[in-house]
Amino acid sequence: MLPTLHQNAYQKLLTLLRGLREQLDSPNSRVTVIQEKFQQIQQVFQEEVMLLESDELEGTFASHFQSMQTEMHRALRLLGTDILFLRSSKQAATSEQRLAAIRDRVDNSIGFCQAILTFESE
Repeated sequence: MLPTLHQNAYQKLLTLLRGLREQLDSPNSRVTVIQEKFQQIQQVFQEEVMLLESDELEGTFASHFQSMQTEMHRALRLLGTDILFLRSSKQAATSEQRLAAIRDRVDNSIGFCQAILTFESE
């Protein structure tokens, strides 16, 4: 079973990721708001999620947890890069491509959070 500390941290991260996803789908979406929401996500990930230990987890879940956490870390770094590219894009077509890439990365990160939160029931 996932310890309460782990559950709380990942649930908080999941909520923030869903908020970012809603912002990306909003017709009035602004890059500054997207960047602010991403900074909140980054802060929670660095200050709460990255500090979680896999030592408390059961058997094979510990290695799966570590792998998913590593992949999420990579996805969030790439998401930050995509947001920087979005800020610098001048043409609407380029902005749309960047937004699509950002949506994909956010969806992947949401999937990682959900997988970790529901792993115990599988």
